[in-house]
This record gives sequence, structure tokens and C-alpha cells, in this order.
Amino acid sequence: MKKIKEFLKKQDERMQDPEYVKKLYKRSQYEILAIFILFTLLFYFNYNYTVFKIKTSTEYIYGDTLEALSQKHLNKPFSIRDFDALTIGVYSESLKKEDKYFQLFKRGEFSGELKDMENIGKDTRVEKDENGNGLITFTLFTSAAMKNVKRNIKTLDGCDKIIIDLRGNTGGMVGTAEKMASLFIGKGDTIYSYATKKKYRIVKNKKDPVLSPKSIIILQDKYTASASELFIMALKENLDNVTVIGTQSYGKGIGQNEYYLADGYAFKFTAMKMFTPSGASINGTGIAPDIKYDKEDMLEYAKKL
Repeated sequence: MKKIKEFLKKQDERMQDPEYVKKLYKRSQYEILAIFILFTLLFYFNYNYTVFKIKTSTEYIYGDTLEALSQKHLNKPFSIRDFDALTIGVYSESLKKEDKYFQLFKRGEFSGELKDMENIGKDTRVEKDENGNGLITFTLFTSAAMKNVKRNIKTLDGCDKIIIDLRGNTGGMVGTAEKMASLFIGKGDTIYSYATKKKYRIVKNKKDPVLSPKSIIILQDKYTASASELFIMALKENLDNVTVIGTQSYGKGIGQNEYYLADGYAFKFTAMKMFTPSGASINGTGIAPDIKYDKEDMLEYAKKL
């Protein structure tokens, strides 16, 4: 309180100085002018959109068309306040034709999807079977899945053979796949590389391996995709003791970024191409198994190898 009083007193003294008041007035004029110029530029560069938005929202006689579009994309009656969200929804229709992974999430949908992914990832298990083989059933690459692995990693101590079941694993978070691969491959080994519109980056392992079994068997099927495929190739191209059993994997060598919008909306679009450690692309082709096997007892078959 004392400091505030001193500041106010000092400010009163300054205000008695004509030169100070003159400078203060001049500075305020510049600030107002700068704000005016900024808003003028914003309006100028967005003039067409602004006019189109206002006029169609307030004067367009075929309002039923806007109402139908709003119900289709926003699930709510049309309002000028929702015009931007509606524009994104309509624009998305064209983007989906080029990018099948493009997705516009309605209010709350994206948060629900992330929650569902984490719940699937929680089913990841680490155990040792009756023959002393290590078994990792990785349902989805999520933070919850990685926690389960780290929590039970000691279960795999002394296992000469580790079986990693990736059947039905559609991917998840690439970052989690990186961490999982780093448990097996050597420090400095390439995990994968990727290219965006602006850069190309090689992702290398920064840690020493935690698990070094004599043999690793990976199970895959046609639903094994994306981050799962990157994980498989990280092990397969860096180690000489990996055997892949199953059918051809899905073949998704591209990645999506997700972004939140206002009012609980979100969208994701393809933002990168991903490559195996050797620089190969599996997009659209998938990974061929070393041993083709499509029967339901694939896990039991792997245990007997």
C-alpha cells in the first residue's frame, strides 16, 4: 500500500510538468494511430470474407440453405457467430477428397477420441508365459500403454525370447512408438525419419537398450498400422534377431497433426511423410511378414518357434 501511495504521489508530481503531459499526450496519439492502422489493415486483407460473411448471414433470402449446412456440420441452428465454424466445415468436404485422414471434430468429439485411445492403450500387457517367454501385447501406442510397459519391464528380465503382439494395433502416438523402440535398439540407431513441408528430420535413439533378448518375434495383421509399422521397421532394420509373423500390415507411412479450434472444435490433417531407418516408405504397401501365418493360434505358433 505504501509503494502504491508513493507511485501515485510521484505521478501527480509528473502531471504538474507541462512537458511531461505534452509527451504523454503525444505518445497516446501514436498508440491510437497504430491501433487504427492495425485494424484498417486487418479489415483490408479480410474485406471480401468479412463482407461475404455479414451479407450472407443477414440478407441472403435463401436462409434455409445456411440452416441446412449448419445442421449438417455443426448440429445446431445457424447463427452469424458460428459462420467461421461453418466455413471450416464446408471447406473440409473438399479436403477430405484429397486427404482421407483429414477429420473435423465437432464440439467435444476430439477430447472423447483421445480418451478412447488412452482407454485402449491401458489394455497393454507385459507378462511371462509358462515357457519363460516374454510377451508384450501392445494394444495402442499411448502414454497409458507406455506406463504399463515401464511398470512391468522387470518381468522380462532374463527372457531369451520376447514376443510382441501388434495385431489390431492401428498406431497411436508416434512419440510412444519411439520410446518403445528405444528399449530394444542401440544408442545412435535411427528409429525413423520424416519429412514435413518445411523440413526433413532423422530421429535417432538417444539411450542404451534396456532389453536384449536372443530373439524377438513380432505378430502383425492387416490392421497393424502407422506407429506400429514404424516400430516394427525400427527393430527389423537395426537388429538381426527379429522375425515378423502374420499377414501384410496396413501400410500407413504418413502422420497427422491435431489442432484445437474455438468452442471445443478440433481438426487434424496429414502433415508428414514417414520413412523407415533405411529411408524406405511403407505407405500404401505395408510390411511383408517373414513368415506368413493367418490362423487364430498365431500366438501359440510363435511360442513354439
